[in-house]
Amino acid sequence: MPSIRHPFDTDAIYSKNEDGHIRIERGNSVGIFTQQGIHISGDIREADPQLCVWVGNVPDAQSLAKDNSTINKRDPNLEI
Repeated sequence: MPSIRHPFDTDAIYSKNEDGHIRIERGNSVGIFTQQGIHISGDIREADPQLCVWVGNVPDAQSLAKDNSTINKRDPNLEI
């Protein structure tokens, strides 16, 4: 799953879990948030909403493969 260390709070690691929510870990504390940064559960109750959006919008590998397969097909009507 994609993850990133917060640039200003370097103890905080933001990652996307299998449910699509954002998991923030800071030492032994954990918080679960929506992709908009709204608290769902856990000890950590505040999140950087922009970082939640950024981490949450990373597509999974299957979605990328599907999207790339249509991009790589050449349109026969396209003039080069």
